[in-house]
Amino acid sequence: MIKWCSYCLHFIEECEPFDDYIISHGVCPACAPKALTFTRADKHAIQGIRTFFMALQKASRSGAVQDWTPVLAESRRLGIPPLDLMMGMLQPLLVEIGGLWAEGKVTVLAEHRFSAMVDALASHLRPEAGARDEVPPRLILVSADGNFHTLGVQMAALYFASLGLPHLTTASGLPTEELLGLVRRYQPEVLGFSVALPQQMAQVEEVAARLADLPFPPPALLVGGPAARQGLDPHPALGIHVCRDLKAMLPYLRQEG
Repeated sequence: MIKWCSYCLHFIEECEPFDDYIISHGVCPACAPKALTFTRADKHAIQGIRTFFMALQKASRSGAVQDWTPVLAESRRLGIPPLDLMMGMLQPLLVEIGGLWAEGKVTVLAEHRFSAMVDALASHLRPEAGARDEVPPRLILVSADGNFHTLGVQMAALYFASLGLPHLTTASGLPTEELLGLVRRYQPEVLGFSVALPQQMAQVEEVAARLADLPFPPPALLVGGPAARQGLDPHPALGIHVCRDLKAMLPYLRQEG
C-alpha cells in the first residue's frame, strides 16, 4: 500500500499489504503540527498536485504519455520531490495499468508507452551509480541475474540517496565474480538483490555460499522486489534476509556515530 499525506499529498511510506499498491492516506511528520492551520494557498497547491496525478492517470490509460520531459518539468513546478513522483505516483500507476492490460481494458501499446516513459524518467533521475574510493558505498544494490525489471533498483537508489546513504547501484545486474569483486573492494554493510520471480534466486544463493570465504565480516545479504513482497521464503541456513519494503533494509546498516 502506498501512503500519501492527506494534507500536502507527498509520499510518506509503503506499508502493509506490500503486494497491493492501492493509495491510502495519513499525515506526514511535517504536516502533523500544522494540520489545522493550512491556508487557502496551501490547499491550492495541494489541488495542483492532485490534478497532476489525475492527468497522469488518464494519460497512462490512453497511452498518450511518451516523453518524460514535460512530466518532470511539471512535477518540479509543483514542488514534487523525485522520490514522491516515482514511488508515490508513478509506481501505483504502473501497477494499475499493468492490471488493466491483463484485463484487456487498455492496449499493449498504451502499457508499453507508459512503462517506457517511467523507465526513461527513472534512469534520468537515478543518482550516479558509480562509487568513489573516498566515499565507499555502505550498500550495493543490483538486479538478480534474470531479473530484467530495472525500475525497482532505480527507485531504491532514489530512496537511499534521499537519506544521504552512500550506495552503489546497477539496474542491469552484474556477473557474480564482478559483484564479489566490488564487495571485496568496498566492504559494504549491505548487499541487496532485486528479485522479481523465485527462480531468479540462483545467483543470490551462489553469492550467499561464497560470502563465507571473505577475509572480513560479510555484508548482510538482502532480497527485495516483487518476489519478496509476495512471500519469498529462503531457507534460514542460507542467511538471506527478505525485505518487503525499502525501509526494512535500514536496520541492517550499522548505526553511525
